[in-house]
Amino acid sequence: MDHRIKSEIRSIKLVKREEINIYFEFDDFYIDLVDNKDLTDIVDIYNSNKLFLINHVGNENVTLEWVARELDIMKNEGFYSCKVIQKKSNSTVGLIDFKLDKETYLSILMINNKYRGNGIGTIIYESLESYIKSFGSTSIRIDVVENYDKHVFDFWIKNGFKSMENITLNWNGKILPAIIMKKIL
Repeated sequence: MDHRIKSEIRSIKLVKREEINIYFEFDDFYIDLVDNKDLTDIVDIYNSNKLFLINHVGNENVTLEWVARELDIMKNEGFYSCKVIQKKSNSTVGLIDFKLDKETYLSILMINNKYRGNGIGTIIYESLESYIKSFGSTSIRIDVVENYDKHVFDFWIKNGFKSMENITLNWNGKILPAIIMKKIL
């Protein structure tokens, strides 16, 4: 699927995390870093995915404080937390957290539940893949929680990922069985 990806990179210094501005656009969407004014939208995205929250966090809802803390943790670990904006409506429809490296680590790709099933996740993933290749990434990793949603596992298989090994994740004190999945780019 060709999505005529256009990457606009304002600064390409990878030496220090804060010197790179994550921004890329494609088709009807663009990706940009989350900032404080986006917190309510990010809370809405998480809270629209109840099954995810129940399985990963143990609650049906998260708060602004929880999201702010999670974003801070991710930033301190070297991840870029980004929003996915639909250009036409200027609405935040998803979020994506990734750590850019030779092997990029994709922590989360989440679409607001009301937009799921329209191919947005695939478009975002394919665009991210092209974007990280431009920085020299040669592979991508994602940890997929088991016994959560078979469609999530199938999504990553469909996008060329292979199961590598079983692991245990500790997310906010909740122990989760997971599978490391990787794709060579």
